[in-house]
Parts: sequence; structure tokens; C-alpha cells
Amino acid sequence: MPLIYSNMRMSEVVEEHPSLIPVINRFGIRLGLGENTAQEICDKHDINIDFFITVINTFLNESYFPEKKLQGFHLEQIVDYLTKTNQYYQYSQLPNIERHLRLFISASDPDNETLTLIGKLFGTFKDRLLKRIETDENEWFPHIIELCEKQTKDKALTYYPTAPSDPEEHTEALITDLKHIFIKHISGKYDENLCYAVIFAINTLHTDIKQHNRIRYRILAPIVAGMEKDGNKSLSVREIEVLKQIVKGCTNKEVGDHLCISLNTVLTHRKNITSKLGIKTIPGLTFYAITNAIISGDEIEF
Repeated sequence: MPLIYSNMRMSEVVEEHPSLIPVINRFGIRLGLGENTAQEICDKHDINIDFFITVINTFLNESYFPEKKLQGFHLEQIVDYLTKTNQYYQYSQLPNIERHLRLFISASDPDNETLTLIGKLFGTFKDRLLKRIETDENEWFPHIIELCEKQTKDKALTYYPTAPSDPEEHTEALITDLKHIFIKHISGKYDENLCYAVIFAINTLHTDIKQHNRIRYRILAPIVAGMEKDGNKSLSVREIEVLKQIVKGCTNKEVGDHLCISLNTVLTHRKNITSKLGIKTIPGLTFYAITNAIISGDEIEF
């Protein structure tokens, strides 16, 4: 697919690629684009034109992925954009699919068990995507902003070529399966028009997630890993909270319940703590917590 450039009329670009409408909305750009070029629209909305064009081309072209260029943008830009992407998933796309799916199931044969199973599969996908969004909002993105605030302007970052995987959630794999099941394995009597509407809505979200996961896991995550490696080894605010609970004798589940985070998140924090400090035992962590005034010696026992 041809690339989009800053001197192109944005209205013509969107007319040819309507799927860009929610993408440009995340930059605060609404329809009614007139004859303005992408550059003129970005100037009007105080948007970095290079970042805007890079995101647009990344979204439209699966083969286009300028990693080095994306790495050159401020992390706050990427976090802000992905935050708005998450909001689009949560408040627009998920309710849209859910509404179409509910109408589709209710208008079809009530004895069609495959439709009930499809509804359950979508429910699993929705729960996992919302869980990822919650983790982004409450833990990962704030952690990234905290790292940015600590990072000195002149310090070079180390970028890692291999991005971390998404082993716990598999959001992209789940929605891929959902689409394939509709196309390959649906059976029985059902409303075809409503079926098409559900498939189109699922495909739109699937494309969006697939393209933006490249930014999440091939750009943002490796940069953050580099900052954590090259930065000082002090614990984050959340890691200190976890450490306090650990040295008080709490189990991983109790730590999660007390801090309102998942068990997997607790385990991740514990791994980060031991990696940063080079200390693996509870007595060793207790010693560190006391000597660094994280907790009083009167509060715990060795």
C-alpha cells in the first residue's frame, strides 16, 4: 500500500481509508477536514507531524514498521496515543461488538449451541482485553512516565531488538480465533446480515489490535526495558509497596489482595525486586528494607 505523506490532503486520505477515522480521532482530529493537508491539520492541533504520519503509515501498511524512527519519539507521546487507543477499545469497539453480537444471537435459532459458545469466547476475550487495559492504566503506563521523569536528557538508552511476548493474555490470538470460528466453523440457522455485521466489527478491532501490538511490544516495551537496565537500580514506588508486604510475611495472594493487583503482577514485581537488588531470600530482603528505612525493624521479625 502506498505511504501517506505530510503534503497530502487528509480528506482524500480518509476517503480512501475510512479505517483511519478512529486513528486520527486519537490525535483529537475530527471529520470536517476540508482541503487541509496532513501538515496543516497537525499544525492546527499542535501535533508532531512526524509522529502522526509514522503512526498512520504503521496502521495502514503491515510491512511498514520504522523501528528506529519510532524509537526517536518521546515515550510520553507513545503512551498518550496508546492510552487513547485503549479508550477506543473499551468505550467504542467492545460495546459495538457486544451490541451486534447480542442482536445476532437473539435473532438467530435459540437452539444453536455454537452461537452460545461464540458468545462465551467473546466474553473471555473482552475480560482479558479489559484486564490488559487496567494494567496499562494503573501500572505499566505510570511506571513508564515515572522512568521518563527520572531519565536525564543527555543519557543514551539501550534498545533491545527482541520484544517481550504477551504470554498471559493472548488478546490478539483470541480475537483471531473468534474471527476464524465465525468464518470456518459456525453452523445451524442464524441471521446472515447480523452475522456479517459482527464479523466486520470483529475484523476492525482485530486489525487495530494487531497493528498497535507492534508498537506496544516491538517499540515501547524494549525501550522501557532499556531504560530499566541503564537506569539506577532503585525500586519503583509500587515495588517498594510490594517489598513492604513481603517482609511483613504476606503471601503472594495476600500482597495482591492488599494492593489490589493480580497474582501475576505480584510475581512480576517480586522478580524485578530480586533482579534489581540481587537479593533472593526473605531475610535478605528484610535486611535491605530496614537498612534503607523502607520499614521499621519493630514491624517485622527475621
